[in-house]
Amino acid sequence: MNRETMVDQLHRGVCTVVFEKKDGSMREMHCTLHPDRLPERQQLTEVSPTPENPDTVRVFDTDLQEWRSFRVDSVNKFSTPQLLI
Repeated sequence: MNRETMVDQLHRGVCTVVFEKKDGSMREMHCTLHPDRLPERQQLTEVSPTPENPDTVRVFDTDLQEWRSFRVDSVNKFSTPQLLI
C-alpha cells in the first residue's frame, strides 16, 4: 500500500498499523486523521507547520491520545476496521 492510500484511509476512520520501529521492535497502533477524532484545539492544518516528509505519516494515536508517526517502508500490516465515513 502506498502513502497516499494510507493517508486517504486514515482520513476515513481509525486504522490499525503494524510497523517496525527504529529499534527493531514491532508496534501495533490504532490511529486516524479523521477530523472528528482529532483533539479539538489541533485541527489537521495546525498539526505540522514543518514540510511534510514523504517517507513518514504523522497520525493521531487513538489509544495514547497523542500524535505519532511511522515510516511508510516499515509498515507490515495496514487495515481499516473502523470506517467513520
